[in-house]
Amino acid sequence: MLRADLPGVSAEDIDISMDKGLLTISGERREEKNEKAEGLHRIERATGKFYRRFSLPETVNSDGISARSANGIVEVSIPKQPQVQARRIAVEAA
Repeated sequence: MLRADLPGVSAEDIDISMDKGLLTISGERREEKNEKAEGLHRIERATGKFYRRFSLPETVNSDGISARSANGIVEVSIPKQPQVQARRIAVEAA
């Protein structure tokens, strides 16, 4: 499980991809604050793109990766592939 705090970023502005063992979380933050007071009107805008990459082990099941976003927190579930157990092979006499 991977969790990322992305306050103010909607799920539509987040892109998650997996390629050659690298999980990439990217997106764009668009935030605007608008304050009105007596004799004052202030608008602040914060924008910017971001990305973060994580190297994952070969034991990851890339087809099973899922993500969800709620209250500014993105949770990416990264399942492992079932491990192949070593087996003993009997040698038959000819």
